[in-house]
Amino acid sequence: MKDLFSSQDSRFAIKTALLVTLVPFIMLVIVIYSTWLLLSLNFSYFLANGFPLSEENIDVFTDFLLQSQAEYLPHTFLFFIGVFFIGLFLSYVILRPFNELSDICRELVLAKDERIRIVGLEKSKLLIKLGNFIARYFDAQKNGREVSVPQELLLVKKPVMDYVFYFQFFCLILILMTIAIGSLYLFVDQLQDSIIYSAMQILKAPKGMSTFLASQRNVYDMIVFIPSVVGAVLYIFMSRLIISKVQGVTYGYVRDVCEIASGNKTRRLLNREQDPGRQAAMAVNEVMDILHPNPKMKVEVIQLQGQTTETSKA
Repeated sequence: MKDLFSSQDSRFAIKTALLVTLVPFIMLVIVIYSTWLLLSLNFSYFLANGFPLSEENIDVFTDFLLQSQAEYLPHTFLFFIGVFFIGLFLSYVILRPFNELSDICRELVLAKDERIRIVGLEKSKLLIKLGNFIARYFDAQKNGREVSVPQELLLVKKPVMDYVFYFQFFCLILILMTIAIGSLYLFVDQLQDSIIYSAMQILKAPKGMSTFLASQRNVYDMIVFIPSVVGAVLYIFMSRLIISKVQGVTYGYVRDVCEIASGNKTRRLLNREQDPGRQAAMAVNEVMDILHPNPKMKVEVIQLQGQTTETSKA
């Protein structure tokens, strides 16, 4: 991850990490608001049934409850920091094939003998296959040979599923969902215990009131269940957006490189600001500019060299 923040894709990485962190934050807000509503209804019920409660001791109860939860703020802060870094790692997994494609192209431009070594499941990723073909195409063009586009690249006529990438991606999303829901369940369980303890100590609640509060376990289960469903839906929605974006960009790169290798020498990869893998597009375009310079660029270079020669003679 050493190049994550120095590359052009850093904003994509930070945005992805923030979106990943936003989901458990929304879940926590829903839980806090639902708990506050439940307590408000409980107090209204107690007052209606003649329990000796006043606004003053209810305020003391609320303040005590907030103070009892304040000690968990550092843990909550560390939790969100941890989720943020998991989001950064998720963005690293998303950008890794693009970065490996960039490394392959960089090795070609620098004409190094040692090529980047791709091992394991990475070899099966579509962008890595594209990078390997670019390397063969570069070598063939430099040596005046012809090379045909692999059939598996020619068959890519639309955004396709890269199963290796999806396996890694969904494993991370599943881990995130498990951590978020599990942490939320522990928080609500501890919160209910604090509410019962606070009611007994501050409000001097009679046995019936304490039993009533303790019997609401199923209500607190629903308080956990609803934001858990919301969080799962948000993570699935976010995943679909990211996957569709990666699919579209990957398909565009494969299509453009195949067109170049098939004879359209002026074709270049699109370098849109909102796309992941912008650095890879620039690296591939640099390789193609070496193999197939733009005629306009050639004219500009000749004119510039001529002006320099005339200036030196004068």
